[in-house]
Amino acid sequence: MDEPNQPSPAVIVRRIVGAIPRGRAASYGTVGRAAAAFARPIGGARTVAWILASLKGKDGTPWHRVVGAGGRILLPDRRGALQARRLRSEGVRFTRTAIEPDCLVGEEELLTLLFRSSVPRRRRARAND
Repeated sequence: MDEPNQPSPAVIVRRIVGAIPRGRAASYGTVGRAAAAFARPIGGARTVAWILASLKGKDGTPWHRVVGAGGRILLPDRRGALQARRLRSEGVRFTRTAIEPDCLVGEEELLTLLFRSSVPRRRRARAND
């Protein structure tokens, strides 16, 4: 059961996936491990896949930026083709069978991006202030 002050696993996954920048992708496992930063292990790669599938692309979460281990697209048929198209349109490069490694976001980088995006930016003081 969820604790009152703890965000649900779905909220955590959406927040993490939303931090993956355009032109990059992360694995289901990377997203699952990053969830531990919220003091809320969510169950790993399969849980991440289940949560993203349950969203059905209806809320704007960039689900297409989450792929299988090694940068492989795991979705079958037209869903996998749609995912590859969306990733390519954002500038993600592919080798013959997977996303090029430099287009993948690791856990440490993802956490940096996640927490940087959630911290309000300070306005720079103007010279005449």
